[in-house]
Amino acid sequence: MKTIMLVDDSTAIRNILKNALIGQYSVVEAEHGKDALAKLSGQSVDLFLLDVNMPEMDGISLLGEIRKISSHQKTPILMLTTETKDELRQHGKELGASGWIVKPCEPDKLLAAIQKLVP
Repeated sequence: MKTIMLVDDSTAIRNILKNALIGQYSVVEAEHGKDALAKLSGQSVDLFLLDVNMPEMDGISLLGEIRKISSHQKTPILMLTTETKDELRQHGKELGASGWIVKPCEPDKLLAAIQKLVP
């Protein structure tokens, strides 16, 4: 089973997303970027779902840190956020984001995006 790391500071959002993914994917949860990096050590991850606005370390900073890890330079990363600014989206793309999904999103739309990246 493929593993998704879900990084969002909202417990409610993590629970909704986890419920949509469970059964098809193994889910590792993290509350913010620093938590994600700590949990990433020794963990195999096939796709990352990152919120942008989080305490400790935001999603854009986490995206940059993940891309510095040799084993995750090509791992798909979806930004899942309420942010719609083109500049922020462009910056994410430059850092290596695979896609940008605006919250709230339908679970079916999210699953379709994930399945395109992690068949």
